[in-house]
Amino acid sequence: MLIASSLLATFMSISLIAVSPGVQAKSPTSGLTYVAYYLIAALAFTAVVIFIGRRKFGNILRWVFIAVIAYVTFYVWSILGLYIAQTYAEYYAISFAAPAIMVILLIFKYEWYVVDVAGFFLSAGVASIWATIIGVWSSVLFLAVFAIYDYIAVYRTKHMISLAGTAMDSRLPMLFVFPSEKGTRMDGMSFPKTSAPPSERTGSGTFILGFGDIVFPCIMVASSALYGQQNLIPFLLLPLAGAIAGIMVLLFTKVSRPAPGLPFINSGAIAGFLVAFLAFRMF
Repeated sequence: MLIASSLLATFMSISLIAVSPGVQAKSPTSGLTYVAYYLIAALAFTAVVIFIGRRKFGNILRWVFIAVIAYVTFYVWSILGLYIAQTYAEYYAISFAAPAIMVILLIFKYEWYVVDVAGFFLSAGVASIWATIIGVWSSVLFLAVFAIYDYIAVYRTKHMISLAGTAMDSRLPMLFVFPSEKGTRMDGMSFPKTSAPPSERTGSGTFILGFGDIVFPCIMVASSALYGQQNLIPFLLLPLAGAIAGIMVLLFTKVSRPAPGLPFINSGAIAGFLVAFLAFRMF
């Protein structure tokens, strides 16, 4: 999921700059002020979701999440359609049919694989947008700040655990779900509030990651690729390899409670970019 989302996000970012005359690759430090804005937005978003979820208005949130996924899916396929469609009719059919199908599945077939597909399009789409908005060093700061925030939100304030629980209870499509058993269904699945070895797991042995755990490293991969297009392969693959290493540490490190993913994954993605930068820009 991480590899596919990163590659699609990078492809869309490069395509967006190529086909849109008004869109240009940003300078490495552009968008630094966005970091503070997004941090404030993340805190407000978490508070609103938990507040509304606890007051049993989860259906309202669910429709909001589905609408956002539909919009981002439309954005993804409006770019992919440029390479698939042969006529205007085919292009518009592809662009509108994909989000419509996604919405129908989320409403009438709410299972883990549907949510994961929705998360894939959301991760790739959001990452490609942010990668074209903020420069690569802004992305480094962005990932570092949110890695610290994720650690505090899981281990200190624990409001991220409450958010995950609200998402599961209210059927909000905002978590990747990877079951280890055949026949696992979303119905009746709940998020543990205290202990769940290893990492973030339900009682049935299902591994759970927030969409953000894929979005953030994808931003680093895509922005690194945009920054180092003259040496595209290392600037694409090294941050991706670092993020994969972070995922592997998260997967195979035994912990006795839900664990934050971003400190592992973001650190790996940042390290991969720094290796590429030192090798191909500094020396």
